[in-house]
Amino acid sequence: MIRRRLTGTSFLSSVSTKLFILTFLSVVVVFVVIAFFGYQRLFAPIRQNNEKQLQSSVVQIENYIKTVMNSLQSQLIFLANPVLYDNMDEDGFSQLIDNIMTFHQDQLQSIYLIENGKVRISSPYGYQFYIAPEIITEIMAQTSKTGFWWSQPHAVSQRSVITVSKQVDSKRLIVLDLNLDALTGPQIIQGEQQRIYLFTSQGDYLSTNTYLAYPNSYKDHLEMKDALQALARKSGTSYNNVHTSFGDYTVLSSNQNRWDWVVFSVIEQSQAFPLLAPLKRQSILVLLTAIILAIIVSVWIANYIHKPVTVITRQFKAAARGELEARIKLRRNDEFTFIADGFNRMMGNIQSLFDDLRASEEKKRHHELKVLQSQIHPHFLNNTLNAIYCLGEAGYSGQMGEMLRSLMGLLQYSTDKVGDIVTVEDELLQLENYVQLMNLRYGDVFEMDIAIPENFYSTPIPKLTIITLVENSIFYGLSKKGVNHIIVSGKWSETDCVALEVSDTGPGIDQAKLAVMMAETETLNPHKGLNNLGLRNVHERLRMTFGLAYGLQFHNEPEEGLSITIHLPSEEVWKNQICQGGMSHVKAADGR
Repeated sequence: MIRRRLTGTSFLSSVSTKLFILTFLSVVVVFVVIAFFGYQRLFAPIRQNNEKQLQSSVVQIENYIKTVMNSLQSQLIFLANPVLYDNMDEDGFSQLIDNIMTFHQDQLQSIYLIENGKVRISSPYGYQFYIAPEIITEIMAQTSKTGFWWSQPHAVSQRSVITVSKQVDSKRLIVLDLNLDALTGPQIIQGEQQRIYLFTSQGDYLSTNTYLAYPNSYKDHLEMKDALQALARKSGTSYNNVHTSFGDYTVLSSNQNRWDWVVFSVIEQSQAFPLLAPLKRQSILVLLTAIILAIIVSVWIANYIHKPVTVITRQFKAAARGELEARIKLRRNDEFTFIADGFNRMMGNIQSLFDDLRASEEKKRHHELKVLQSQIHPHFLNNTLNAIYCLGEAGYSGQMGEMLRSLMGLLQYSTDKVGDIVTVEDELLQLENYVQLMNLRYGDVFEMDIAIPENFYSTPIPKLTIITLVENSIFYGLSKKGVNHIIVSGKWSETDCVALEVSDTGPGIDQAKLAVMMAETETLNPHKGLNNLGLRNVHERLRMTFGLAYGLQFHNEPEEGLSITIHLPSEEVWKNQICQGGMSHVKAADGR
């Protein structure tokens, strides 16, 4: 369960990932809150200031209209003075109105004098021929009521004009046609961004300062005129937002004039509040800076935690796999160093305990093998000595001496320096002594052939390995009639290690019985041989000495004999293991 928990950690469950997300969101939220409140604190006064400036432009237009109207009204009163007519001839009066027309050419469409129902003098001169009689009749009728008259806006020569008339006497009256385009001309508002529209309270369009020479400007003007016409009829609030196909606009309106006209000041929203646009850009810049700073801080903090956690986790996993050499190396001075030191001490203690346990087990195992190897079975000695005694009684003193020499050499080899690694050549020399003694004891019940090439003679092998396997073949071959042919041979295996084979023509061993023999640490052989080493002891001894890749391999066929292959390292491999400390095979055997 622990291992699955370590290796099954998902990305989102990582401590460093959670810390990164938490830090990132915290920094971003803090900056967003600061930017939001800062924006709100700055937005209100900036907007109020800009609204005042925009409102002042509308007031400026209203004042300009009043100024123009008062000026024209003064000119009209001046021209309507009867004394002026009594002291001036027709040419002089005509020159006077031409001068006034020239001076007010942007505001005035025309000036003319009506006398006895006809236009007598006009400026420009030809204007008098275009005035319809019914218009003259209406002007005279309206002016005669109060002596002074302002007409409603009407079109003259495709221009919106207002007719203003003043009675001079019962026969004469002076008339001015005011050009309404002059009331919204460029001299009023400097700059192209602010557009002026003039409407009546009924929503009738009067004039604008919008430059209409371009197609897009004209299309935008038509959409804007329709939208403002609706606003003029509704008499809405001073501030409105208008959207056309060409942009979004802020519209200010005012109708504080004697004619109840509605003046609209139109400006793009980005230009209406110029300080808000950079404020928004700065807010976005602050937000981006916050995000970048949050990423940098979050990555730094996450890495500060992630690196030691990764190192600690990796070494914990290594320890879980049984790598007792795992250690945590950190160059820092915080709680992680305390954890690393604790882990390193724990692993050091575990490794020390394991090494002590392994050494103890190895000593115990070697001691057991030493005891087994040094226990020469008394029955073997008794039978062998009895056979030698019989040779002496029969007068075979020469053969008796050879037998005693073989026995002494075998006993010395078996008991001296127990556990030493010998060469195959040494083992084969003592095997000949053992076979000679067994022939003396059992007679010609077996034959022995040795077919190991000389290039295998220097191969290392634990003492008594081949002798024990040959002894096993001799004893299990006694149950079969006839001669048991035992062959000891050698070859290279497929894995480039030395393979020595001990085969016989005996009855073989049943698989179940062979399994029992490999499970028991002591031999179950009813015959009393040289010692009590069993097949399992030989197999474990090989693995403990050379590693898991070596040991015994059985090939058994009932009634056809048993073949046991001994897998050994070559002389070069064994020397390399010794040079490397001689412990690699032990680590392999321990499963580390």
